[in-house]
Amino acid sequence: MGIVQKIAKGVVVIGVIPALAYTGLMVALRTDMIGFRTVFEQLALAVPALGVGGIALILAGVALLVMRAPMSGLIGLFVGLVSIAMAAGPIEMRKQAGLVPAIHDITTDTENPPQFIQTAALRTADENPAAYDRDQTAQQRDAYPDLGPIYLAASPDAAFNACLTAAKQQGLTIVAQDMATGHIEASATTLWFGFVDDVVFRIAASSEGGAVVDIRSKSRVGMSDVGANAARIRQLRDRIEVAIGAAE
Repeated sequence: MGIVQKIAKGVVVIGVIPALAYTGLMVALRTDMIGFRTVFEQLALAVPALGVGGIALILAGVALLVMRAPMSGLIGLFVGLVSIAMAAGPIEMRKQAGLVPAIHDITTDTENPPQFIQTAALRTADENPAAYDRDQTAQQRDAYPDLGPIYLAASPDAAFNACLTAAKQQGLTIVAQDMATGHIEASATTLWFGFVDDVVFRIAASSEGGAVVDIRSKSRVGMSDVGANAARIRQLRDRIEVAIGAAE
């Protein structure tokens, strides 16, 4: 085995370490072994290592394939691509965080926001409180001026069913529902980091006829939701309107 091939194989062995460390962090986070703040502190080191290691692995993998060491070469290419994919998520999240305000409590009614009841009890002492944070109101209005009450030409009961349908289509976990009071609570869990956001729907009769729906979505952890809560409300609004149209 030539010196170049030995070096390339060494790069493959060393390059796997950041990917394993990153995976370990994610497992520890999802199993509540460590908190998200600790994970993000470690990611500041792990993500650059993943990016650099990923590029090095790909180059080493190509070199090994050229030198007819297919197994080591394919391992290098595979782990290199996976490493870059792992690094891309946090990098994109950080980029997106710079484009939106650092807020995490979004509602269609900033004057009288829907209140969390059942999901409030699920929040721990070190998580964001369920109470509405009025310090974020001005920033929300500036960043998301399109968000407001959803007026529907349908009965409150029909609107309630449309909200329930939209929540399920969105993949939310329903925590509580009460048609009599027009109240629905649900939660959303992100795929990779496992962060939980709580969502509450308030459905009432409109003074102008029909129904009015207000939605609030709030992250349990973190200062910035990277725009996720506003995006979720927009998606739910669209799904509700489609559900109402389908029921007519």
